[in-house]
Amino acid sequence: MFYLKEESKKTKLILYTIMFIFFIIGTYTVIKYGDNYLLGNFNEWNNDDVKYVRSAWTLLDNGKFTYHNVNDETVFIMPGLPYTMAFFMSIFGKFGGITAFRVFQVVLMSLSFSLIFFIGRFLFNSKVGIISSILSILYLPNLFTPNLLLTEVIFYFLILLLVYTTLVAIKSREIKHYIIGGIVWGIAALFRPTVGAYPIVVLILWIYNNYKFKDILKFTIIVSSVFCLVMSPWWIRNYKEFHRFIPFTLSSGNPMIQGSYINYDTTIDFHPWETTDDVIKQEEYYKDNLVYRFKNYILKKPLTYAKWYLIDKTVILWISPFYWKPVYNIHIVFVAIYHLLLLTLGFIGMYSIHKKSKNNKVDKTARILFGLFIYYSVVHIPYITFNRYSYPMIWIFVISSAFVINNIITQKQERSKQILNTNNLE
Repeated sequence: MFYLKEESKKTKLILYTIMFIFFIIGTYTVIKYGDNYLLGNFNEWNNDDVKYVRSAWTLLDNGKFTYHNVNDETVFIMPGLPYTMAFFMSIFGKFGGITAFRVFQVVLMSLSFSLIFFIGRFLFNSKVGIISSILSILYLPNLFTPNLLLTEVIFYFLILLLVYTTLVAIKSREIKHYIIGGIVWGIAALFRPTVGAYPIVVLILWIYNNYKFKDILKFTIIVSSVFCLVMSPWWIRNYKEFHRFIPFTLSSGNPMIQGSYINYDTTIDFHPWETTDDVIKQEEYYKDNLVYRFKNYILKKPLTYAKWYLIDKTVILWISPFYWKPVYNIHIVFVAIYHLLLLTLGFIGMYSIHKKSKNNKVDKTARILFGLFIYYSVVHIPYITFNRYSYPMIWIFVISSAFVINNIITQKQERSKQILNTNNLE
């Protein structure tokens, strides 16, 4: 899966250099400035990052999995991040573990550049892979995010690994690759439940690659079984604590309500909801409120709300970079320009891929890049959307941009050869 034997020395050198440079700069950054990137503080516990840390500390102290209240078991978040933090804290101490976790994220980000190379090479060629890696190291949010105590970097790495494993499995049709895919899918879901419907993407790839129904059924059973095995400790814990089957979290209701307000302005078509300390009952209240607003407001303004959900929220999700605090005083304007350039070239690339795949100039599997854009947009549309949630998928635009850049370079090289050959004939 991760072979480089057939690559040229130049390709290997560039890839290893990219990973090494990022590791050195990233490690220095998180050790020197990491605490400057805290979004909340440890006195008020007023943001996701410090709440994740407190959750990890509580796990170490008494084995309880908590979030908002250290005395109450929670199902508000997935367990992946607090347990990962707790692992490092158990070795390096409660605060030393935070630094160790950040360095771990730098390692994952460095490895992510190699995964981007592998995906680019698999879909197109090594040149696209290398260009993708270069574009990635130049994207400053990739240096910003390892400083954060959030799920972004780990999920970024896991979704890359999942997609690459999927591509390899689709091509090889080997059970071992599908088992690996099921494991990665399950682990990714323990960090972010939005990956739960990922098999929809796989189904489309099976159709593109002319899989027979019996093979689809076989691999579905295998992957689903592995996924359930990975998720089972979480499901068992939830059933013991809350006496019902909870596959992911019980926090979707409130984000869905907040996401239903146009421009997130709760003064527009507002309807109050009941509150209770019972998390199960509270989720029901949230859903009742959403049903009421759907019947009494959304259905009466279908075009307005359709625009909000399908267009406005998608734009909000992707339009800006996840770069909330500057790295080395580099202003967000420069990062935003580069981000918009990647989006523009990326969409051009996706369109070009679609056209060329019709003429068999590009493998239809490469359409996965646009498919992932659609998938990731759709699964977030019901909720609050902003740049933090789209960040782990920005690499689809990076690879699509690299495809365009490589085509431009190739065309220029071919023209130069034609001119040279013409001159030689004369």
